[in-house]
Amino acid sequence: MEGLFRKAVQVVVGSDKALAAILERFANVTLLDSSTLTLPDSMQEQFPGCGGGRGGGGGVAGMKLQTELDLRSGALAHIEVESARSPDGATARQYITRPAGSLRITDLGYFNVAVFAALVMAKAHFLSRLQFGTAVRRRCGEAVELLPWLAQQLGPFVDRPILLGARERLACRLIAWRVPPEQANRRRQKLRQEILQKRGHEPCAERLAWCDWTILITSVPAELLTPQEAVVLYRARWQVELLFKRWKSKDRVALLSGATEVRQMVRVWSRLLAALVQHWLVVASAWGDPTKSLSKVCEAIRPFAARLAATVDRLLELKPVLAALCQTIAKTCCRNKRAKPGTFELLNDVRLLDYC
Repeated sequence: MEGLFRKAVQVVVGSDKALAAILERFANVTLLDSSTLTLPDSMQEQFPGCGGGRGGGGGVAGMKLQTELDLRSGALAHIEVESARSPDGATARQYITRPAGSLRITDLGYFNVAVFAALVMAKAHFLSRLQFGTAVRRRCGEAVELLPWLAQQLGPFVDRPILLGARERLACRLIAWRVPPEQANRRRQKLRQEILQKRGHEPCAERLAWCDWTILITSVPAELLTPQEAVVLYRARWQVELLFKRWKSKDRVALLSGATEVRQMVRVWSRLLAALVQHWLVVASAWGDPTKSLSKVCEAIRPFAARLAATVDRLLELKPVLAALCQTIAKTCCRNKRAKPGTFELLNDVRLLDYC
């Protein structure tokens, strides 16, 4: 089952439907993130974990899935299986050559100025949050105290050319905006809890003040991406988080069940394989349709599992099953009405962005 999953992830299934015009400006828009699964203790040698309690990869054995979701086509462009102990910043996916004109969107776990510089050298682009403590200079080379400098800027968005990093001095853009006070206070509360738990002391005053701002850095030029569009694209990073949530909560890939550890691992790999095939069907049937709920599409696929399995090696019989599935999805799986626009709506109309 492991071998079958590793072969299956080499198959890339993407939709030819345009999700949003903003994405067509790039060769691809890759959301890189990871999810961790706790494994039976017997897998410790192959997949060493981080120790601690069970759940979320905290056991003595754990697997990390470095996952790349192409926002343009919905394709899972790559899934790298690593040990849970491997940090995101050290993954081999950090250093692969990206196509010219592509955009990579990542969170702070992948922040690395040297990696950003390599992307720029390859004529690819990056979009990331700014890591606290990273040196920032004006294009003239003058160092700036970031928060006082931001406070002096006018308008809802700060969008300035900068040099990033103490040594690299990478030319890029800094895009920043103040967050609402209630959001800033939630950030401070969460930050205090994390720092106290990990280091046993309160965060410094500057780090707490940082919570008043969201600060992005990108190599995409201003004529290709406005500040509002950068906000919407970075928010779209949550699509890969929602993918992991569906895998764990609905597809039970993180559930260790079975009387023996061998049976548990068979189920881990088979559930991952089923989740992958499910994603292929979601992409083929609903990607690019803003009226559809991807979670509901996954629910609609499950009743077809037995029919799909029975006909998977008989193409003439498989086609009508797929047609029936697509017909069911077309008639159902509509997104619930929301008070605020979702990711797909925002990608198609950034004017719907109320605050960041």
